[in-house]
This record gives sequence, C-alpha cells and structure tokens, in this order.
Amino acid sequence: MTEFDLKQSFESSCGKIAHDVFGEGPDVVLVHGTPVSSVIWHGVLKRLQHRYRFHVLDLPGYGCSAKFDGQEVRLRSFARVLAEWLASKELSRPALVGHDFGGATVMGAYLIEKADVAAICVSDGVVLSPWGTAFSRHVKENEEVFANVPEYIHHAVLEAHLKTAMSRTLDQAVLDRLTAPWLSESGQRAYYRQVGQYDYEYTEQLEQLYPTISVPTTVFWGEEDRWVDTSEGERFSQMLPDATLRILPDAGHFVMLDAPGLFSRYLDEWLSEFFHV
Repeated sequence: MTEFDLKQSFESSCGKIAHDVFGEGPDVVLVHGTPVSSVIWHGVLKRLQHRYRFHVLDLPGYGCSAKFDGQEVRLRSFARVLAEWLASKELSRPALVGHDFGGATVMGAYLIEKADVAAICVSDGVVLSPWGTAFSRHVKENEEVFANVPEYIHHAVLEAHLKTAMSRTLDQAVLDRLTAPWLSESGQRAYYRQVGQYDYEYTEQLEQLYPTISVPTTVFWGEEDRWVDTSEGERFSQMLPDATLRILPDAGHFVMLDAPGLFSRYLDEWLSEFFHV
C-alpha cells in the first residue's frame, strides 16, 4: 500500500480534523465510517484521481484527527463538522460519498445542516435504525470495561472485529494502517468513546427526511456485508425518491477494500453522468 498522509488541518467545533485533496477535476468528497479512517479510500484515489478532485478527511476522533477526553463524536456532530468544513472550503456543489457512518454524515450534512451539494452516494451506510453489530452494542453498554483492558487484548479484539467486515483476507499492511490510530492509550480510549456515543436517535430523525432528497442519489452495497445486511441497502434505496442500488458481488462491508476496482468503476460511471467528464 502506497502511503498517503493528510497534510492539511481544519479547526472544527469538535476539534482539529486532518484533511487533504488529491487529483484534478470536479469536486468529490469522500467520508469514511467507523472504525476506520480516510485510508480506506486509497484504492479509489489511485484509480480515479486523474478524473476527479477528491477531498478526504478524518472525522473527529478518527485517524489523524484530534482525539481527547470529553470529545463529542456522535453522528450529528460529524454532519455538523462536515458542513463546517464544506463551508470553509467554498466548494462549488461537490458530490458527497459516504461509507458506513459516513453515510449518515453526508445525509445529515445535506438534509439537516443544509450543505449545498450536487449529488450523494452512500455505500453500506449506517443510515437506518436500529443499527450496530451485536459486538458493538455490547461494547456500548460496557465502554469503561473495554477502554481499560490491556492493549494487547484490545489490539487482538479490534483486528478480529475488522476482519469480520471483509470478504477476503486483508493485506496486513492495510490492516495495520486501519488499527494504528486506536493502539496508543489515548487511541484505545478514543475507540471506545466513539462506540459509547452511538447515536441511534439521529438516524431515526434522518429516516423522516430521506423522501425529501432532491439531488441525484445512488446506493452501493457489498453482497457479503456481515455488518449491515443488503436488505438494509434495499430498504434505504426505496426510501429515496429516485435512487439506484448497485450490489457488489464478492464484497463485504468495506467494499472499497474488498473490490476496489469494481467500486471505482461503479463510482466513476455514476459521477460521470452529472459531471459530464
């Protein structure tokens, strides 16, 4: 995996976030989910940055962004921070692409924070209530217990949990990049902090607004997603006024890691329709 680092920073209402821009062309914002970071978009950037100007960021409390005790890391705060960041960048109606938590983030930025965007893509999104794996719900109920386990146990549990989101064996170097932000003492506490703040009420609020969407939308889902079943993708796409649903075969929850080529092709086909590139 070629290294890429986010060299820019923005002081948001929930702490400093890391971000950067790659490529040339129409503006596209890529928003990751939990428990990962912008690293998941590496394969998409490599394949499509010659066609689009990609903006990537690490959400508050994730990746290279600031992590601290008392930090707000709820879905509603992510949507607010994304809207703040978009306003600061003064982008001209970008397309938003959100995965997992990033799905609720981009939807909230548009539907609640009123960000001006051209189109929205959601992949394997945390967008409908109830959500969360059985393990994550157990962690939420026992945040302090998990936050104080020995680091080697935390590391082993985190790796094992991430592997359940893949349909193939993930390269160890990529897995290391995904787990690294959570392995220090502060990182471990940050990991369980975000689980402890899972915000189910926010997705309930968003569900009432999905039928009002007036920009082009599309939905991607991994056929073998064991974290958020494909039936959720079907239900979500049916709530949108005019959305298409693309199922990616042989892909789990992290579709852009399991099938980066196919994910990039589908994304390019959709983006090119309204950007005319």
